[in-house]
Amino acid sequence: MKEIAVPSSTIAWCEQALAAKGAAVVGMQPLRVEASHRCFYRVQTNQGSVVLMDSPPRLERNEQFALLGAVFHRHAIPVAEILAHDQTQGLFLLEDLGDVHLEDSYGTSLEDEALTAAIDLLPRLAAVTDPAIEPYTAERLYTELDVFSEWFIGKLLGLKVDAGSYQDICERLVTAIDAQPKCCTHRDYHCRNLLYSNGRLGVVDFQDALHGPVLYDIASLLRDCYHVFAEADIDHWLGYFTAQTPQLEAFPIEQIKRWFDWTAIQRQLKAVGIFSRMYLRDSKVTHLVYILPLLERINACAGDYPELQPLNEQLSGCIESAKPILADLT
Repeated sequence: MKEIAVPSSTIAWCEQALAAKGAAVVGMQPLRVEASHRCFYRVQTNQGSVVLMDSPPRLERNEQFALLGAVFHRHAIPVAEILAHDQTQGLFLLEDLGDVHLEDSYGTSLEDEALTAAIDLLPRLAAVTDPAIEPYTAERLYTELDVFSEWFIGKLLGLKVDAGSYQDICERLVTAIDAQPKCCTHRDYHCRNLLYSNGRLGVVDFQDALHGPVLYDIASLLRDCYHVFAEADIDHWLGYFTAQTPQLEAFPIEQIKRWFDWTAIQRQLKAVGIFSRMYLRDSKVTHLVYILPLLERINACAGDYPELQPLNEQLSGCIESAKPILADLT
């Protein structure tokens, strides 16, 4: 087997788990690092390929991953089947859903087809019900916004947060998000957690799914942290989503668009905080490059709403402070 930076105990477990299925390891390739503590490898065997996930049990919700994987399989959501796992070590062998991400279709002739597939799945995902899917509470939404103020404003920029003003911003955002109809939400439904090839959609990184706001996943998809759509395209695809979402029938499009934008703002603020934390706490520089573009997009979106002017003011100052710091780091 090709030598790569994989612990010998992990390789041994993988080989043993595959041998029990009559397969042998031929090669192993590390996959892209994302915003978690997990590591992924594509394992080539004499019978095809599988994915090895090394997920530290103390840092990741492995039991929830296995539990929700079973729930989504029962509801025909295209998540990877768990072929073998060791909860003690946090090791999983997973069905290989492919290596073509949704983002690979963007800007190609497959973009419309891929986005249609991704959005068409959302009503089916929304309909999933199970006691394992916990509620997405207002308290959790506030906690996520605290990640932005603590790790980005306070620790990365070294600035003092205007607590009163920021609390008012948080209350406005959370109230709008929590007022939406609720359903099962993936909570990280973006172009790098969706695979699409040969007309087949695959969904990964689903362990944090919650019963939450109906517009959360479409906001994650269309106001992606890693890709920018034209506003006209966002309006088109939001309309397509709305037309097949009965929970939104009673609301005017102006209300839906407002909810959508404010949900995206909350999510992107959280992402900036997480990307900052990845660097400061976990020594991962991979996501620093996304922070400044995200801030500028958040500010542009917030600028459409007079009620969010205090956020505009805070972000404008943060952007100017962040430019030299991020330039040095990246």
